[in-house]
Amino acid sequence: MNANEIQISKVYAMKVGKNIIGIRIMGQTPDGGYNGININTDKTIHIKSPTCLCGPYNPKTAKSTQVEKETAELSKDTTAKKERTQTKPGGLSCALRVLQEEGKPLSCPDMVKLMLEKGYWKTDGRTPSATIYSAIITEIKKKGADSRFRKTERGKFELAK
Repeated sequence: MNANEIQISKVYAMKVGKNIIGIRIMGQTPDGGYNGININTDKTIHIKSPTCLCGPYNPKTAKSTQVEKETAELSKDTTAKKERTQTKPGGLSCALRVLQEEGKPLSCPDMVKLMLEKGYWKTDGRTPSATIYSAIITEIKKKGADSRFRKTERGKFELAK
């Protein structure tokens, strides 16, 4: 905005971060700036130049624009998460599925072999059986009796009932 467009006691829009706030102009300072008050918080603010102001403040437009941006960001995040979970199931859930289908204790290399053969899990890792073993052991340690897995003998796991 230009200095000749600004009027004292009028409310103007000012962008602060991602938000657009309303500023009531209270007076002009000797250095060419303005003193104003945030209409929402009643805090005083020094505006260095008239170019900091975006124009007349319209609370409905400012809120709806901000809400639209936030809604768009949320929808992008949720669709990305949905796509990710639908296209690539985790190794633990695949191991659980294989153990349910087999109905007997299996070693991690056997679980990984079945998961890859049946197409439940895809990995480019060099040691997928070590990854699954580590994940199962971690779940058993963290969850204890609530774990989905139980160690039957050295290197073999079954479903906890």
